[in-house]
Amino acid sequence: MRLSLIQITVGPQIEKNFEKVDKFINQALSFKPNLILLPECFLFLSNFKKFSFSMDHEYILHYQNFAKQNKINLLLGSLPILDNDKVYNRSVLINHEGSIASYYDKIHMFDVILKNNEVYKESDTYTSGSSLKTMEIDGQLMGHSICYDLRFPKLYRELSKKSCKAIVVPSAFTYTTGKAHWHCLLRARAIENGVFIIAPNQWGINEENRSTYGHSLVVNPWGEIISEATDSEMVLNCEIDLNIVENFQNSIPVLKHDRNFD
Repeated sequence: MRLSLIQITVGPQIEKNFEKVDKFINQALSFKPNLILLPECFLFLSNFKKFSFSMDHEYILHYQNFAKQNKINLLLGSLPILDNDKVYNRSVLINHEGSIASYYDKIHMFDVILKNNEVYKESDTYTSGSSLKTMEIDGQLMGHSICYDLRFPKLYRELSKKSCKAIVVPSAFTYTTGKAHWHCLLRARAIENGVFIIAPNQWGINEENRSTYGHSLVVNPWGEIISEATDSEMVLNCEIDLNIVENFQNSIPVLKHDRNFD
């Protein structure tokens, strides 16, 4: 499977972000990927403003048309979606026919106070999701997750037990937490489940001085980093073979040996 991970800096100016995303997803087409992945909050990231729209918004229709015209699968890392009077941090997979194939509402809300007095309270904006979600791309089963979910290994274990060969982690990981934990958490989720982890992340300092870590990663089931973005806005291209997952899981059968201690 050929992957293109989009790493960009996103702020509160939606139209500016929309134009930037179009530039990068069109640039990715030259690699002829099976899947293009955008990071969390790829159209809007703000500490102070709130914004949401419905699933039939013109932006989503635009990405559906893009996927259909280019016969490409496109992961909309996450968008603020209004659904039944609640706003969700929602990841959306659009398939190569331009249809919404699956979506996932972020379960774990990033409500934290860091040592340097950075404060984030995602639950002030979003309602938490409640269901694990999988997606199928070219006959291969993959799992949904978003950013802060990464710190909750049970989610990844359950997705792996559902036979997902890869799990995506679109993120807007802060620079502070990313520098300390990004690589080790992503590698751990891959190692402990024997799956690929695919993590497009935001990078850079936006107009509101919010700093994200970047270093978008693709990690194989052995925990090896097979592709990593530099400190810049860029398209990270790589190719993975999902058929090797079974070999890793048979070699160290953690999913078969797993026990539930609840």
